[in-house]
Amino acid sequence: MGRLKLSNLYIGKTDGYNEFLEYGQDKCKDLFFQLSCLDVNDFLSGRRYYICGDKGTGKTMLLKYIESLVAGEPDRKFSEFIRFRRDFDEDERNQMKRAGVPQAPFEEILDRDIPSDKSIDCTLAWQVYLIKVIICRLEKFTEGGVFDRETEPWGKLQKLISLVYKESDTSDAVKRIIPKLKRGNIEIDIGKLAKIGVEFEWDSDKSRTVSFASLGKKIVELYSNLSPDECDMYVFVDELELSLKKTKNYERDITLIRDLIFAIQYMNEIAKKRGYNVYIMTAIRNEVYREVKSKGLEINKPIHDFGVQISWQQKGGDIRTQPLLRMLERRFQYSEEQMGLEITEDVFEEYFVKSVGRGNIPIRNYILDQTWLRPRDIIRFFSIIQEVANEKDFIDQETLDIVRQRYSEESWAEFEEILTVKYSDVEVSGIRQALTGLQVPFTSREFAAQIDGKAETFEEVENLKNGNRKPAHILRDLYDIGVIGNYGEVKRFAFKGDKDIDPMLPLTFHYPLLRYFKAQFQKPDKREIYV
Repeated sequence: MGRLKLSNLYIGKTDGYNEFLEYGQDKCKDLFFQLSCLDVNDFLSGRRYYICGDKGTGKTMLLKYIESLVAGEPDRKFSEFIRFRRDFDEDERNQMKRAGVPQAPFEEILDRDIPSDKSIDCTLAWQVYLIKVIICRLEKFTEGGVFDRETEPWGKLQKLISLVYKESDTSDAVKRIIPKLKRGNIEIDIGKLAKIGVEFEWDSDKSRTVSFASLGKKIVELYSNLSPDECDMYVFVDELELSLKKTKNYERDITLIRDLIFAIQYMNEIAKKRGYNVYIMTAIRNEVYREVKSKGLEINKPIHDFGVQISWQQKGGDIRTQPLLRMLERRFQYSEEQMGLEITEDVFEEYFVKSVGRGNIPIRNYILDQTWLRPRDIIRFFSIIQEVANEKDFIDQETLDIVRQRYSEESWAEFEEILTVKYSDVEVSGIRQALTGLQVPFTSREFAAQIDGKAETFEEVENLKNGNRKPAHILRDLYDIGVIGNYGEVKRFAFKGDKDIDPMLPLTFHYPLLRYFKAQFQKPDKREIYV
C-alpha cells in the first residue's frame, strides 16, 4: 500500500497560471515535465516563438516555466507577462480595431461602420503596443541593459511614448494598448513634441493631431534604430482566445489575434536584424488558429516556421514511458520528496489497483482512456480523486467509480466552452440535448433524427434545427474537439492523430463522456465498464 496520503499530493491546477500563483515559481519549476519534443532553449534564444496546442495541453505552463527560468537571472534577464483575455477589456479591443481601419484623415468611423473583413490591419498598432511594453518595463524597473539608454533614438522613443500615452506613471504598462484616438488621430502637444525633436507631416499648419499610422511608423522607426546592450528582455503573450457568444466581437478578435501573430513575427525579425536581445513569444490554441485560418488569413507560414505543436501522444512503444503517465509519476514522487518519504520507483504498482472493472483494464491504460491526452485531464481527474479520498493512500476500484460521474460532467463543461467559439449558448445547449440518450454506435442520420425528435420538446434543440446548422457539420465539429470518434475495432479520435472524421463509419463518444450522455451500447462491448 502507498505511504503518501492523497491530501499531500501536489497534483496541480487545471490552469497553468493558477498553478504558478498557488505553488510559486520554485515548486512549479520542479514539477514541470518537459516533453522530449520541446527544447526550451529554442524559445530562450528566439529560434521559436509560437506555442500551439489544444486547450489544456500545457501552453501556459510552458510559458510560465520559461518565465521562471528568466526570473532566475534577475540582474540580466527581464520579462513582462501579458494576458490577452484578462488584460484587454472590450473598450481597449475596439480601440485597437479602430486603429486598424483604413481611413482618410479626420474621417469619423462609427462602431457600426467598422468592417469585419480582412481589410482591417492592426499589425502596426500591435507593434506600437509591444514597443510601449518593452520601453516602459525597462524604464520603470531597470537602470540599464538591453538597449543603450544614452543614445538619441532611445531618448526620443521613451519621451514620445510617454507623451502620446499621457502616462507619467508607466508601472502598469500592459493595460493600455494604444493611445486615445479621435477620428483615427492622436492629439499631441506641439510644444512638448518640439522639445523631443521628433517631426511629423501635419495635415495643416493649425493641426495639433497626427494620424495613428504616422505615429506608429515613427515609433517603429525609432525602435529599429536603438543600440543593443547586454541583458535580455522577454515578453510573454498568453490567452489568445476569441470572444464568445457575440458574433461582432468574435470577428473582431479573429482580426486582432491574426495581426498580433504577425506583429510578434515582425518584432522578432527586427530584433534579429538589429542584434537586440529581445524575445517575444505567445501561446495559441489550435481551435483559435483554425478559426483564424478558416477566414482565409495566411498565418500558416509563420506558425510553421517559428512554432511548435505541443502533443502528449505516443505512437506505440512502452506505455510506461508515455509522457502523461510520467508527468503523473513525477508529481507523486515530488510530493513524496516534500513529505520526507522514500521515493517510490514504480508509482502505479505502489499506489493503484492493478486493473479496473470487468474487462480487467490495466491501470495505466485506464488512466489514459479517461483523458484526451492532455495534462489538464490528468489534473482534473486526480483533483477529484484527491477531494473524495484525501485521507487514503491507495487508489482502488471504489474510488475510481465514485469520481466518474463528476469527472464526466466537468469534462463536458470544458467542451461547452470550446464550442462557444463557434456556437451560441443556446445552440450548445441544443447540442447537449441532442446527444443525450443516443445509443452507440450511432450514425449521422440517427443524430439528425434525434434533433428532429427533440425539437418539439426542447426549445434549444428547435433553435439548433432552425439555425441552418447541418447535423453532419455539428458532428464534424464534435469530432474535431474530441467529444466523439469513429466506432470500430480500433476507434478513431482526432486527439489520437486521426484528424478527419470518416462519415461512412458509425460514431461513439469518448469513454469519459459515455456516462454523461447516458449512452448505452446497442451490442455488447468489451469497454462496457465505461458506461
